[in-house]
Amino acid sequence: MKTIAVVSTAGGTGRTTLSAALAVLLARRGRPVVALDFDPQNMLGAHLGLDCLAPTGLAQAMLDENEAWHTHTWRNSEGVLFVPYGAVSLEQSARCDARLAAEPQWLANALAQLDLPRDGVVLVDTARYPSQQGEQAVQSADLVLCVTPPEPAACATLVARLDALRRGGANLRIIVNRLNPARDMQRDALAMLGAALGDGLRLAQRVHLDAALPESFARGTWLFDDAPHSQASHDLQGLANWLHAWLAAALTDVPAANARRAGERP
Repeated sequence: MKTIAVVSTAGGTGRTTLSAALAVLLARRGRPVVALDFDPQNMLGAHLGLDCLAPTGLAQAMLDENEAWHTHTWRNSEGVLFVPYGAVSLEQSARCDARLAAEPQWLANALAQLDLPRDGVVLVDTARYPSQQGEQAVQSADLVLCVTPPEPAACATLVARLDALRRGGANLRIIVNRLNPARDMQRDALAMLGAALGDGLRLAQRVHLDAALPESFARGTWLFDDAPHSQASHDLQGLANWLHAWLAAALTDVPAANARRAGERP
């Protein structure tokens, strides 16, 4: 089982939409998928088929030590298991943050309770970084996808948080979302971001802007089904293929790594 944290350093990046789409696309590729909503905005369930914001979820397990978080699991029509964050008041949200601060391994311990096959994947859609949720997701992940639109303010925020993300995430990749090549400002922002990233961290994938995406969400459908030949659909499929290949490679690397640690030839 591998864990992928989907994070962002700015609001309005499309992170939750991307997390839900990737969960479905990986499930369609035969992967056992669990999607965790680790964001107090509590929106992932709405993208994965709930007709309202889930009243209970991970937050209730943080608020009550006797509450098991996995009792709030749902399964959508695509076979994706997902756990909402749950509705919280301002006071409850502060209590959740306090518990996470007191228990830096809370999420890691929760993930350890999952009984997924070796080829399974957990996608964690987390609150904007930095946050208690974001920090724990990054620390628990095998792969961190940082989503950013190619806008100057968002890219500047990402650059400012880059060192912290690099320290926390063993494997960090940048996903540029809502790309509109017709805008000169976006090209300039991408050039600035590429220069800041340097040779050690490439822009893994780019997903183009598509005005039909909100309409698909409103209908409860997926853009890659409604408009399979659109550029954004092609980008999402390409990103899912890239992750599927990464997961396969990570799986085959495990026996070799174990053998090296044991002093044997892989």
